[in-house]
Amino acid sequence: MELLVPVRRWLAGVLGAVYLVDVVLYLADHTDLSSALVPLPLFGCLMLALSRPLSGAAAAAVWLAGGSAVMHEVGWAPDVRVGASGLLLSELVAGGALIAVVVWRCRGAALAGVVAALTAAGAAAVVLRSSDLFSSMYYYRVERIVPLTGLIGLVVLIAGCVAGLALRAHEEGASGGMSPESRALARRQWPLAGALLVFVLLDLTSSSPSGGLSTYVLELALMLATGACAVLGPRNPVRYAVVAAGLLTAAAMLVHPTYQVVALHSFLPVPTSVAVAHMALVSYLVRYADRRLAAVGVVAIVGADVLTILLVGADGGTTDFLLLSGFLLVVSAATGQYFRSRDRERAQSVRAAVTGAQQAERLALARELHDVVAHHVTGIVVAAQAARLVAERNPTAAAQALDRIEHAGTEALTAMRTLVGSMRGAAVAGAEGQATMDLESDLRALTANVAGPIVDLDLALPPTLPPEAGRSVLRIVQESLTNVGKHARDAMTVHIGIRVNDADELVLRVVDDAPQPEVPPAGDSSGYGLVGMRERIDLLGGRFTAGPGERAGWVVEAAFPLRRDEP
Repeated sequence: MELLVPVRRWLAGVLGAVYLVDVVLYLADHTDLSSALVPLPLFGCLMLALSRPLSGAAAAAVWLAGGSAVMHEVGWAPDVRVGASGLLLSELVAGGALIAVVVWRCRGAALAGVVAALTAAGAAAVVLRSSDLFSSMYYYRVERIVPLTGLIGLVVLIAGCVAGLALRAHEEGASGGMSPESRALARRQWPLAGALLVFVLLDLTSSSPSGGLSTYVLELALMLATGACAVLGPRNPVRYAVVAAGLLTAAAMLVHPTYQVVALHSFLPVPTSVAVAHMALVSYLVRYADRRLAAVGVVAIVGADVLTILLVGADGGTTDFLLLSGFLLVVSAATGQYFRSRDRERAQSVRAAVTGAQQAERLALARELHDVVAHHVTGIVVAAQAARLVAERNPTAAAQALDRIEHAGTEALTAMRTLVGSMRGAAVAGAEGQATMDLESDLRALTANVAGPIVDLDLALPPTLPPEAGRSVLRIVQESLTNVGKHARDAMTVHIGIRVNDADELVLRVVDDAPQPEVPPAGDSSGYGLVGMRERIDLLGGRFTAGPGERAGWVVEAAFPLRRDEP
């Protein structure tokens, strides 16, 4: 039931907004809030239905039918400003939400029975609360009120069933044949779809009856089609903007001068849901479309709205409504531009993050290739040169050199396989590699295979060392020995010392005794070995130096803190 918490929060927000509309409209003409208390029991039944659907739906049906019967007996019914006959707007929305919860949580005969009971209870509530209205008729006619009420009830029933099936499919992981793009669009656009349905319901319940059932069917078709264009707008905003503009233009031209479809409302020449859908489409045009195409879509929508205003007009005056439309246009365009800027910044951040990650991976691969593979290849070259020099005078030494070449070649192939595996998704390059968690064992195994000078190890390692620190120490020693083989072939001994100083820093020092170093200082080197060593120490927050010794040889020294101060 992972959807239970978000659905509860969303329903609480929607019901709160709709209930506020009822309260504000009621306070506009009344000083007490007696009618505003009527939807509260239904809200409680809805919240109960989220955890116990059958109990909540049964309680709602009892309240709608029994409570309305009591109201009929005492001769009192809520004063409905916006809603169906006798039912407030918030009651209609709560009823649709109840049907959605029942369809989502119930199955089989229980589902059919509960939906039928809720439908019957809603119809009974309308009849019981509106019987006095039907008898007196005021200035309405029964044949116009009944079709509108039935159409509103049908919209509520269909919307609740569709929402419940969508929740069920989402929870069960069923796609219903939808493509991944369609599922992503549905997840992103469902708040807009729900809001537009509420506005459609608001438009239907606030219409002034001036025609038969066909009038409201045409109006409902216009609102639903325009809302569908707004929900699908992110896919192709220009196309759906032109379609929405054409729908409104056709509706305005078709009914003029009878004003049956787009002039059902006394305060706006177009339904509120259509205006909201147009605002969403303008935002999508500015956010997603090319500037020129966006201008085409905006002109189409603005032209359709202006034409409708000129043909139909509004009680507040055409000029006033044109000013209001201009303000809404500016708000929509500004909203679209804001999200367009946010999308651009987000895309730039993602590109920068991807580029940084790729660069870091390339540097890690370059360091591993140079420190590991190049080390073994250098050993092969040095051993081959030595074997060629002594082959004629000492065949036994040449055979030993060939053994070292074979061993170094095997190690190089192993290192290459490790790197290829990391690039294919195995161990990440720059991670454990050929290093283990025992740095002392790794160092002794490394120095045991060095051909040439004697390696003197002086190790005073701390009890624990972070894996990345141990790996960096191993690679720096490895690269230093490689440089000795390349540039200090006259060296007799190499001293490797590791200790912890008084500042709680790990200090690494590699010194050879070659009479004359054959490489320039680090600052003048064009190779990548010293660069890679410096990068490793920089990542650990330490310092690195490399250069000729005071009397002879080459000195590599690195130090980094074992602990970093937390901010």
